[in-house]
Amino acid sequence: MNIRQAAERVVLVRPGPGLVRAAVVAGLDVWVVSDLAGWPPEARLPPELPVQRLLRVEFEDAAALRALLTDTVVRHGIGHVLYLAGDLGRGLGKGAAAAAEEVLRELSPGAGEPADRLPDAVAVRRILNESRTSAVRAREARSVAEALAVAADFPLPVVIKSADETGCWWTVPVHDRPGLERWAHQVAAARHAAPYLVEELLTGAKFRVETLTVDGMHLVADITPERDAAPLPEADRAQIRATVRALLDLAGYKSGATRTDVLVSARGSRIAAATEPDRERHVRGAYPTRETNGIGGGIERGTVR
Repeated sequence: MNIRQAAERVVLVRPGPGLVRAAVVAGLDVWVVSDLAGWPPEARLPPELPVQRLLRVEFEDAAALRALLTDTVVRHGIGHVLYLAGDLGRGLGKGAAAAAEEVLRELSPGAGEPADRLPDAVAVRRILNESRTSAVRAREARSVAEALAVAADFPLPVVIKSADETGCWWTVPVHDRPGLERWAHQVAAARHAAPYLVEELLTGAKFRVETLTVDGMHLVADITPERDAAPLPEADRAQIRATVRALLDLAGYKSGATRTDVLVSARGSRIAAATEPDRERHVRGAYPTRETNGIGGGIERGTVR
């Protein structure tokens, strides 16, 4: 078996139907490890996936999960064990989900290698604007005073992005001049540091896009409407997939899970934010959340617009 063949063989652990379809369409050689709770009853496997590739296990039994995955990886020469944290935890207790994730981290080939990281909010916007992939009016600032001056030149409302001491990026909508002063006091109290990013506030229907990247191949697992957004026709969904994949390609992202917030309007699909939910979950677990540190708005993952 050659290296390329092994890399194209993947185990998807407790995936949603969208991820399975994306992997099959991408031409990957797929096995699925799931349980009855983790697979929606109305969902069907893609016809290209043999039924014997769907392996069942009780996820509350970490030893059984480890044994099944180890046997499957070794027997079939599989190159990647893949999962999305949101899919893994759905329907499981916190303890069972944490134990299952620990097993997956142990068994994932290459788990000890340095992980790819998505660039920060400033770099993401720079990439998108310079490439004209998802252009948004935006300017960077090196101080709070400069951010206030920049925002004063923008038509309100705007959003201002900044990072806290943990590295989590916060997005705060500002709707009026007094709101700018409140923002300045809040970021000073929360000890946010430069750079700051001032952007136009995007409008339109908002969609959350979950993507899993394998060796530079971006598998769009799900496009979920948020708030009162209506489901999109396939042409618009295809445009969203193309926009998100373009960002990940331009950023040189090779491996990992990402969440992208996309707003759809008459101006097309534009990216509001892109983050790694897995990284954010581990960083935030050791620090106060937005409800306890006093600053309004939302973290980059949950952009408030």
